[in-house]
Amino acid sequence: MTYVWELDTPALLVDLDALEHNASLMAQRCAEAGIAWRPHVKACKAPAMALRMIKAGAVGVTCAKASEALAMAQGGVSDILIANEVVGEQKVARLIEVARLATLCVAIDDATNIREIAAAADAAGVEVDLLVDIDVNLHRCGITPEEAPALCALVEDLPGVRLRGLMGYEGHVMGLPDDEKERETAASAGIIERARQLCDAEGHSIGVMSGGGSGNYRYVLQQAVLSELQAGGAALMDMTYEQMGVDGHRRALSLLCQVVSAVTSERAAGDAGWKATGRHTGLPSVVNPPGWECVGLSAEHTHLSRNGGESLELGDRVEMIPNYSDSTVLLHRTLYAHRSGVVEEEWEITGSGALQ
Repeated sequence: MTYVWELDTPALLVDLDALEHNASLMAQRCAEAGIAWRPHVKACKAPAMALRMIKAGAVGVTCAKASEALAMAQGGVSDILIANEVVGEQKVARLIEVARLATLCVAIDDATNIREIAAAADAAGVEVDLLVDIDVNLHRCGITPEEAPALCALVEDLPGVRLRGLMGYEGHVMGLPDDEKERETAASAGIIERARQLCDAEGHSIGVMSGGGSGNYRYVLQQAVLSELQAGGAALMDMTYEQMGVDGHRRALSLLCQVVSAVTSERAAGDAGWKATGRHTGLPSVVNPPGWECVGLSAEHTHLSRNGGESLELGDRVEMIPNYSDSTVLLHRTLYAHRSGVVEEEWEITGSGALQ
């Protein structure tokens, strides 16, 4: 039996009770709204955690990159969406690798890219499903609703690919205040619904409408426009999602560091700097021991300041909640899955570094 406090540090932890609660909650909320749950794994990057979410009710997973999808497929995940455009010979070849292992769907917004994927899939004797990506005011990728029917028609005319439906990710709304978030989520839903109507009018079968993120998923469910929810980060939960107003979830992800310097009773240094925590959204929050806070990060050090707690000594463990899981998990190679502090499993983060 191994306790989390015995682990070498920095150690990335996932509380199984909290994770199972979060995953069950998301699956239940989606089921009640009549929407399939396809959680994004760009936060966890661990196939073992993806399989836990599928066990809880997810229909499959969403990935950001072809290499990330390949890590998931090799880890036993059998139904994968890449909610991103995949362009170029090397990357499309990786798509074919994934399609040999799992049911695969990819976002597209360009005719040349459709032909590229179709030719590779047909030559390999596999089939790749495609979602036409609609710009729902994020202004990153995606086409207008009026351009969607032509791309649908092209997909339907080519071998090796199959039209699954439409996708529209409203990432621009995630950090908005609740009233604006609700309004802008509705506006985004209106855009992708307009695309569906135009496609339907020209005889194209739109089976799936995919989108949504953890920061706005409660409003996505209320809209009842999308048929598939991509939100996944809230299964881990972190400070960023709490600030976004994600409700009903428990903190599942934490990071353990060790005190390596305590020259005064008022401050200390831990061994988890921004190379272990990430920092582009903010500082982690200390949860154990109480009465301490993280006031800064160096490359390899946590800057800890006393705020009413007991003095720290060398070797003491400090547990923190990362500010944003997407910026933290990819820095590690192992997730220690524990229940009440007892490590039950070690999950390899095989998607770490999967940027291609």
